[in-house]
Amino acid sequence: MSRNPLFCKPSVHPLSTEEIEESGRWFKEDLQREANRMVRRSNMAGAVAALEGVEYIDKFIYTLKLRAGSQLGVPARARSIHIPDSIKEASQKRTKKAKKRGGGQ
Repeated sequence: MSRNPLFCKPSVHPLSTEEIEESGRWFKEDLQREANRMVRRSNMAGAVAALEGVEYIDKFIYTLKLRAGSQLGVPARARSIHIPDSIKEASQKRTKKAKKRGGGQ
């Protein structure tokens, strides 16, 4: 298991996206352990707060990746969009019909 980067010697260079993501992963693991401990102690408010923290870290890392990707010229979207062939074919048919109608006027 690698050493927790949050407890390493402070860095003088800006953190890379990967380093921030790694730190976020360690922090999420700590929050998950805290949530589990709160559940065992029947402290549901504390457990929910810890799990909300995990969710906010996920959102932060997601936003960070999108912004970093968009700055590198990569489209800023989370996943590629798959358009089924049946929809592509229907769109092509509509386009052909529209051209025929427009061409005859």
